[in-house]
Amino acid sequence: MAVAFIIQMLTAWHTYFFHSDEYFQIIELASYKLGLSPVKLLTWEFHEQIRPTIQPYIFIAIYKFFTAIGITSRFFMFSVVHVLVGILGFVLCNYLIIKKFSQEKYLFLLLLLTNFLGLMPLLRCSFSAEAMGGLFLMLSILIIEKGVTENEHWGWCLLAGFIMALSFYFRFQVAFSIVGLAIWWIINYPKNIKKMLVIKAGFLLGVGLNMYLDARFYSKLCFTPYNYFYANIVEGKAASFGTSPWRYYIAILAALTVPLLSIFLFGLFAKSLANYKNPYAMAMFFFVVGHSLVGHKEERFVFPVMFFIVYLAAEAYRSSVGTQLFIKNLWTNRYFGWFIKGGVGFSVVINVLFVFLLAIEPYKQPVKFIKKINEEFKEPQQEIICYKQSPYTTESNLEYHFLAENKLKFTVYKDKQLFLEALSKQPTYYAIKYEDAMSDSLQNLVQDRKGTVSSTWIWAFTNWLGGNYYIYIPDIWLLSRYQ
Repeated sequence: MAVAFIIQMLTAWHTYFFHSDEYFQIIELASYKLGLSPVKLLTWEFHEQIRPTIQPYIFIAIYKFFTAIGITSRFFMFSVVHVLVGILGFVLCNYLIIKKFSQEKYLFLLLLLTNFLGLMPLLRCSFSAEAMGGLFLMLSILIIEKGVTENEHWGWCLLAGFIMALSFYFRFQVAFSIVGLAIWWIINYPKNIKKMLVIKAGFLLGVGLNMYLDARFYSKLCFTPYNYFYANIVEGKAASFGTSPWRYYIAILAALTVPLLSIFLFGLFAKSLANYKNPYAMAMFFFVVGHSLVGHKEERFVFPVMFFIVYLAAEAYRSSVGTQLFIKNLWTNRYFGWFIKGGVGFSVVINVLFVFLLAIEPYKQPVKFIKKINEEFKEPQQEIICYKQSPYTTESNLEYHFLAENKLKFTVYKDKQLFLEALSKQPTYYAIKYEDAMSDSLQNLVQDRKGTVSSTWIWAFTNWLGGNYYIYIPDIWLLSRYQ
């Protein structure tokens, strides 16, 4: 457990975010409210008032705390947020496994899977809506299980409802899981109406708190869940970003960790969803089905399932002797058992390497590059020539305003010829992405060049791949001097 916790904390400290929405829909909103970012830099969701503001307010509180005690490093604050979420995720996921399987001889194996499975350490420390919604959903179910017992105080149910409302406001699609939990309650506790009403009361308290936060943030009374539904479903803005068939998430969940191991886990997980007596299974069944019915799909939308997949797979294994015998026979089969063992062994090796890399390097290398150039470049008034985009922006021209702080002076040239002319006028500095340079025959600007990069070894590996196999790792930047 100590090793798992260390890996979790390292991953949290080096994690900035997985998807840009985690940053632009939370951090930049908080930065705007703090008076640090202009409103013109915010995305369309702000003007439509569809984003809940509980997460921006959490970040605002953390920002004000650290600035009050004299700590002004924005990257430090960003990392602390992920460390706090990582602690919460680590405790919840491990507590669930230990609580349910403390007497099983395969508990250690389950803890290994819970802590080292693919993206698990990364997702558990993410400050994204998906991760926070999933973790608080798990917390609410754990509290419901305690509160529903006959002799427990009704206050637990009130707390469960409140936490569930927070989960819903972190990620509105948690509503699918709430429907599953309601059906689970009706099936299994049809006569326990009093505690059901208490849960509803707690939920309404949570909704009331979030309505107050949203009204304060947007300076007008608004109901963000309705605004979100109307903009994305009624007006079809979500579908405008692309649609996928209903079976998309089946393929994603089956491959979300590392095959062959992920296929076994998904099979057990799918089997567990038929257990209507298990609140976690009912919540996940409706969560996956609900998402599958919505046209616009992204793999991150089902990331919360990762928090439950090991536990539910283990429940399916424990509850079926036939399944246990089937897996044992596969493993010991004289004809193809070697293939199963080899495939699982390969999965484990790849998985360990993957977890280790995410513990020492952030997934978002461009954000680390911003941190490096802001800290290491000592001539803030020196113009830096950029090709196609600035390191402070995304390809869609969204600006990392809070983290970048506009410390450096960039001039962007979209046209290749104008960029080269600007470089040739005088010795100057330039910033360019590796794939842009290689794709537009500007190899001399990146290959075997020294300068500031996000990671020395990733830059060397990128050069090796590009120079030998014409494979370009995306979003790897170089800032160098041109003479």
